[in-house]
Amino acid sequence: MNRAKERDFRRNVSRRSAVLGIGQLLLTGFLGGRLYQLQVTQNRRYKRLSDKNQFDLRVVAPPRGRIYDNKMRLIAGNAESFQLRMTPMHVKDMARTLRSLSRVINLPDSVQASVLETAKKQPSFRELIVRRNLTQRELARLAIRSAYFSGVSFEKSLRRIYPQGALTCHITGYVSPISSDEIERDSSLLQMPDLSTGKIGVEYAQEPSLRGMPGYERIEVNARGRPIRVLRDTDPKAGNDLKLSIDIGVQLHASKVLRHGRSEVVSFGEKDVQAGLATNPELVAHITSGDDLILRDSKGRLTPPESGAAVVMDIHTGNVVSLVSTPMYDPNMFTEKLLTRDWRRLNNHPRRPLLNRSTSGMYAPGSTFKMVVGLAALEAGIISETSSFFCKGDMELGNATFHCWRKGGHGRMNITSALEQSCDVYFYEVALKTGIKRIRNMALRLGLGDVTGLDIPGEKSGIIPSHEWKLATHGKVWTPGETVVAAIGQGYVLTTPLQLAVMTARIANGKYAVNPSLVMHDPNTPPVFEPLNIPESALAIIRKGMLAVTDGPLGTARNYALSKTYGGMAGKTGTVQVKRITKQQREDGITKNIDRPWKERDHALFVAYAPIIAPKYAISIVVEHGGSGSSMAAPIARDIMAKTISELGV
Repeated sequence: MNRAKERDFRRNVSRRSAVLGIGQLLLTGFLGGRLYQLQVTQNRRYKRLSDKNQFDLRVVAPPRGRIYDNKMRLIAGNAESFQLRMTPMHVKDMARTLRSLSRVINLPDSVQASVLETAKKQPSFRELIVRRNLTQRELARLAIRSAYFSGVSFEKSLRRIYPQGALTCHITGYVSPISSDEIERDSSLLQMPDLSTGKIGVEYAQEPSLRGMPGYERIEVNARGRPIRVLRDTDPKAGNDLKLSIDIGVQLHASKVLRHGRSEVVSFGEKDVQAGLATNPELVAHITSGDDLILRDSKGRLTPPESGAAVVMDIHTGNVVSLVSTPMYDPNMFTEKLLTRDWRRLNNHPRRPLLNRSTSGMYAPGSTFKMVVGLAALEAGIISETSSFFCKGDMELGNATFHCWRKGGHGRMNITSALEQSCDVYFYEVALKTGIKRIRNMALRLGLGDVTGLDIPGEKSGIIPSHEWKLATHGKVWTPGETVVAAIGQGYVLTTPLQLAVMTARIANGKYAVNPSLVMHDPNTPPVFEPLNIPESALAIIRKGMLAVTDGPLGTARNYALSKTYGGMAGKTGTVQVKRITKQQREDGITKNIDRPWKERDHALFVAYAPIIAPKYAISIVVEHGGSGSSMAAPIARDIMAKTISELGV
């Protein structure tokens, strides 16, 4: 009995041992297989998961392409700076941390509120930029206290700089941090919090090329989110550099001459205001806007600097040598978040410095439009070089009387003498015989009434009216009187300074409908333009009249001819009435520009090409409320053209 029990016991033990052995074997096999799966088969997957716990992935913004002038002088570049960054997931209390940081560096309440608001809109693992452009003192103070701020770091980065300051502001435009509108259009921009994009000018137009391609790096962090080391996975690709046709030497000279005209520059101070300047609201507005210069006119009266535009371009290639709009602003202001007070100061300035007058300012062309009327009439055979009309000082049409600028008239005029002396009555007669349709057609062929295609945004098209345009715009039919007014470039006619330069370039070129460009052309592949298709005989007559303006005995700009050393120049003056002089003003003797408020004074215009033989450059000048085109705009054009030829040659 005992033996039987012993045998059963041993049998049970053996069975259990076998079961346990099999179980152990299965468990060991399962564990071994699982370990193999984890360590070998799924090694890469879990390594990535581990890396996510150990590393922060960051997108590295590429260095932005640099912008140079035609002699490789820097217009826009990059400079090293330091940024204060924060990763919300590693910060226990962001508001408290920001308050603590504000005791170490300059961090206004508005900035703190903006950071907190941004943090709510994006994942907690994504870095935020708290402050850009830290000073050396701020860096030192942060470095000493860095152990007390979890999830906070400062990194080296690049910021956009414009070493020429305001000089090229309307050409380059500016870059600024990514806006919410840009993020809505392209959500991938969220990955690059330190990226700045072009907002206007060349920076905007060439954004894809200048931006480059981002890189990627992994930052090894400890449990407190503090970086230990950086592993660069993909290097960023820098944006393409850009060479412009602008010449900084000419640009600088043009801005000085245009801004200061022929006046004497003087400094002002509080004593000037107390001495009676406060009685001039326009001047006070100018002073309180923060500008540091005022001007003294020929009679010793203080006036603000001029507002206007100057454009110089190559008549063969279309390369824009200088493009100036005054007043200006400093684009470096926008590389950081612009303060509200600074934006208001710029936006509400009475002279509108943010407006690029060269491409977006629309002005009646005045007498510079007479060349368009003359060409249209010559091409149609309405007049010849010897055709003449008598100017007695006015012309009657129906119940209206249209005056010439010269009281008493010019006498008998042909096309050359009418351009030389800028006789209004001659062009009244010619325009009526030619018709607005032919005049409009010629204006369009010369580059007026449409955008030129310059490679910066915001260009205005201007207005060259017609029967159809007026009916569609105003619901009224065109009248002969409006043709008379259009003949001297007023009424509905509006152009930009850039268009006037293009018009002059095409007249001087005579063969091609040249278009302007800011980006330097490859000399091996010159631009191709459409043929101008205007009879050379007609162009030669107009050029003869333009030469008489500066070189003739009665030319309206004869006192400001370009020296023969530079080959001379041919041009056309223009004076545009901004506000009609009332009968009462005439009776009171208030007819001169200097006697009227600044905003009621005439605009001064001048267009020209030089040298006279084998022309190379065309120029257009507009001085807002500058008075006479002959006495204000012509000398400015002469000085700029002389500088252009001396700098660049012919």
